[in-house]
Amino acid sequence: MQTRDPVENDAGHAASPAPPPTPAAYQGVWARTLLETPGGRDTHTWARWVQTARWQASLARDGAKSAECAPGPGAARNVFQTADRVMQFGVDERHLAVWERLPDSQGRRIVLARRDRQDRPTPELLLLCGDYLLHRAPGSRHTASPSALRFARIDAERGVCTIERASDPALDGLEHTWHLQRLGLDLARINGGGGLDGAWEVLEWSEA
Repeated sequence: MQTRDPVENDAGHAASPAPPPTPAAYQGVWARTLLETPGGRDTHTWARWVQTARWQASLARDGAKSAECAPGPGAARNVFQTADRVMQFGVDERHLAVWERLPDSQGRRIVLARRDRQDRPTPELLLLCGDYLLHRAPGSRHTASPSALRFARIDAERGVCTIERASDPALDGLEHTWHLQRLGLDLARINGGGGLDGAWEVLEWSEA
């Protein structure tokens, strides 16, 4: 999902490289607090948008129904009410989304792609901003299964990762151990649980 997608597009997009680097003002993890469309006003759906300099991914869930929403600086018009609160208007001004940046999402920006047995990067991605991560395992075109997403918070002191929301509600609240180590310019390794163990290709890494 590129950062140029319009704000009103609310499903079916994959994480993908952004065009030029996204301005720092947009980077971090954002929580959607309001969505207004011609169909109504939504303040209840849980939604998170994870934005690094060159990548973004997102997850929205209402009960057991989940989707990949498409926020970002590509909306027709963005208005920052504060440094951590942005209003995004759709092309026809009939769509409005309000996003607020989570305070613990500042600092590091890391994007990783899992390596396969031949050490080649795969479409499975991890996006990390501050204390948060979003894991995206792509679905299968052959079975038409959707992507599986997990949004989690990392407690570095305890070495624990806790899933806050997932496209599979059964995973909500699960904890697993977590340790991320960079081994080279383009190589990192994750040790822990949650099916994330192994070698990962470094696509983006900034500690600023």
